Amino acid sequence: MHAIGLTGGFCSGKTFVLKVLEEQGCCTMRADDLAKSIIFSPDSPVLQEIIAVLGPGIHDPEKGLDKEKFSQLLFEDHEKRHAVNAIVHPLVSDERRRRIRDLEETRLYDFLIYESALLLESGIYREFEKVIVVYSSEAVQLRRAMERDRLSRAEAQKRIRSQFPLREKLKVANYAIDSGGTFENTRANTMEAFHLLKKDFNLL
Repeated sequence: MHAIGLTGGFCSGKTFVLKVLEEQGCCTMRADDLAKSIIFSPDSPVLQEIIAVLGPGIHDPEKGLDKEKFSQLLFEDHEKRHAVNAIVHPLVSDERRRRIRDLEETRLYDFLIYESALLLESGIYREFEKVIVVYSSEAVQLRRAMERDRLSRAEAQKRIRSQFPLREKLKVANYAIDSGGTFENTRANTMEAFHLLKKDFNLL
């Protein structure tokens, strides 16, 4: 099984591309899902550390962590976001590696596609055999963020610019998928990249 990293910017179409690749028989995994399973589990091993960083107002003894407030604080405060990432990322990496080892033993898949918005920022892109970058213009990212998440233009811009610019991510790309057009165009671009991926690994 070949481990492939997939990244892109905020609202650049990563989730849709991942879904298309899953439909083609790839096993898919999302960094956000692993992180949420660690952070928001009732017996989270990092709960007290997160409360120490974000403050007691982030947690209710009965309801647990306030997910909306948690997300807002991370995007608004660079230092707190960095501190939380430093706590959570090592555990996410351990869980990712464990799951990949388990999947390799099944011999069910040719490809594991691991999606992470911070693939480049965290440096873990080096752990993957190839990297796919999904990109669109900032204007498209803004429109999607404002429509999907009901964000103001200023809020959307802040979230987009909290990550590395897409031009930096494209520098490490083995395959680049333009997701700025329609779903049909993005699907076609994804299928083209998948064809190239299979060709590069002699799986056609």
